Amino acid sequence: MTSAKTLLVLGASGLTGYKSMQLAKKRFEAYGTFNMRKLSSPTDKSLLQLDITKEDVLRKSFSEIRPDIVLNTTALHNVDYCESHQDEAFNINTKVVGLIASLCNNLGSRLIHISTDFVFDGEKEGNYSESDVPNPQSVYAKSKLEGEVQAKKAASYSILRPSVVYGWTPLEIQGSISSSGKPMNFALWALSKMNKSEELKVVNDQYTSPTLADLLAAIALRVAVKETNDLYHVSGTSCMSRYEFTRKIAATMGYSPDIIQAIESKSIAQAAKRPMNSCLNCEKLQNELNYKLLNIDQSLAVMRSQIEIESPSILGN
Repeated sequence: MTSAKTLLVLGASGLTGYKSMQLAKKRFEAYGTFNMRKLSSPTDKSLLQLDITKEDVLRKSFSEIRPDIVLNTTALHNVDYCESHQDEAFNINTKVVGLIASLCNNLGSRLIHISTDFVFDGEKEGNYSESDVPNPQSVYAKSKLEGEVQAKKAASYSILRPSVVYGWTPLEIQGSISSSGKPMNFALWALSKMNKSEELKVVNDQYTSPTLADLLAAIALRVAVKETNDLYHVSGTSCMSRYEFTRKIAATMGYSPDIIQAIESKSIAQAAKRPMNSCLNCEKLQNELNYKLLNIDQSLAVMRSQIEIESPSILGN
């Protein structure tokens, strides 16, 4: 019997990284890194604190773990923060990805890199497929697209583009935030506001195809064992406005959808330009991997079932 492949999850304290680690432990010899959000326990040798911007530390970790597969879920995600911290954005979202690709090549490792739907300008009517030409409109989006270019320098790679990744994780409920001040994922943020009976104003003119993190993690591990280089769009199958998404969250989690107020994007101050439509066409993935993606109702039902077990007090009636 062959030994399990070694998988290194960069960013295991983030939502996608956390879900990936949970799944990976069943199939791989899995190691995960964290930085700002504390994850380590004295008994868990699979988790290590690591600042990916420190090249010597990153090189040392790769040489010690010698991963067969590297899943890079790290990024500077705070879109408005990136707009005023351009150097930091390009360092983490672009330069570091190039270094990771180089380290993968040194060891013969396969790289799975998580990108974003924001690489598109949002002008298209209909969902974006992998063949559509990117046209990033913000520093964040530009740095992530350049990150894709760097990821492709790995001899073996897959790039995944999700849209509004969300899901349940106890880590975010603990109140921990990233170095750029980004709070919890959108669905948990909205749910926490509902739970506190706080006002919720959500834009009704920005359309996405929300992606359950559990699904993204499952796909990441599936392409991890492929041998072909590819780019896949990975999202839920429902295209909807942020407002519609929030109403769905409310209804599924036991709150009244009527507490949510619809507003237009122009009424709020956002430093970075957002694509008004970044819904993704995922037919390529479903066909090639023979994987059936979930719609919004199915995805939110999965999230609710997890919350019922781990933190039922944040649910409504």
